[in-house]
Amino acid sequence: MLSFIRSRRAKGILAATMAATMLFAVAGCGQKEQAQGQQAVLVKSMQVIKRDTPLVYDYTGFVEATQEMDLKAQVTGQITGKYFKGGETVQAGQTLYTIDQRTYSANVLSAEANLANARAALANAAMNAERYSKLYDQNAVSKQMLDNMLMQRDQARAAVNAMEAALANAQTNLNETNVTAPFTGRIDTNSLEAGNYVVAGQNVLTKISNTDPVFVKFSMAEPEYLALSSKNNRKDAPLENLTAILSDGSEYDLKGHIAEVNRGIDGNTGTLTIKASFDNPNRKLLPGMFAHITANAGICEGAMLIPQRAVTELMYKQFVYVIGNDNKVTMKEVKTGQTVGRLCIVESGLTGDENIVVEGVGKMRQGLEVNPQPMTEADLDTETAPEQ
Repeated sequence: MLSFIRSRRAKGILAATMAATMLFAVAGCGQKEQAQGQQAVLVKSMQVIKRDTPLVYDYTGFVEATQEMDLKAQVTGQITGKYFKGGETVQAGQTLYTIDQRTYSANVLSAEANLANARAALANAAMNAERYSKLYDQNAVSKQMLDNMLMQRDQARAAVNAMEAALANAQTNLNETNVTAPFTGRIDTNSLEAGNYVVAGQNVLTKISNTDPVFVKFSMAEPEYLALSSKNNRKDAPLENLTAILSDGSEYDLKGHIAEVNRGIDGNTGTLTIKASFDNPNRKLLPGMFAHITANAGICEGAMLIPQRAVTELMYKQFVYVIGNDNKVTMKEVKTGQTVGRLCIVESGLTGDENIVVEGVGKMRQGLEVNPQPMTEADLDTETAPEQ
């Protein structure tokens, strides 16, 4: 019995010792975490910029021809002549190709002969109908015989109409052997040469494009379209004074304007497809070229600007982290508008006096103490955006 009591006492002492050890360990960890929590997080910060800012909307687009078509042969036969060079500008009505005319000329002659026969038959049937009408009035022939003569006359007249249509069709086919430009434009360099055999409606002879003026096709978000459209009553309406920036960074020397607007908003992207028209007298703009389209919507006076990288999105809302006088951050919801280089305009949520976190946003949480290191607008071009 005594040994049992001693054993129980020893186990109790051991358990108490282990509990105390764990308590001290937990306390030590807590103190360590507390010490770490008190250490301020190093971040890059910037004061909100306030200045008058041009509102320039920028869009990516591609040059398109205002008219473009594949020129196909309308008759079957061998190409007997080609009268242009690839890349040339041709005029509307200019002859581009000829296709072997022999069969089609013979068809016209045959149709003319058939029409002549049909007209002769009609003349004979008309005389018979008139003769039998007089005989019927004299009761010399029956009503049945008169009706037969009138029917033969009508059939002969229908035959004449059919032969006239056949002749017109044969003449059209003959005319189609002379292939002309449907409009003034530039010819593709990839064109069929003389000697090729073509089938009506199947073979593409060449491609022709009208490149003066040209379209630049791009997409615009719905809010931006509404904002720019509301300024159309101005003398310098932004949608009527568009600028094209080419792939080498040069500015095209002629202004453009909105020519076509799609019938509705794309349900998948929420954007509107637009075509801007630019005069192109020197053929500098070619279909397929890349171009930036910019629309100047005037000046936003006293705009509040912050770096784009300072904005974080959560549940379709935008937030920034504002650094207080105690160096603790507060999460504030903002609404941003037009982008200006690496900056964006803040439409609401800030007063303009705040100092915000620019780099290190991914480490932030409400109330966290930070060690802000100021950066300038020039630093945005050299600093690397942090991983969010």
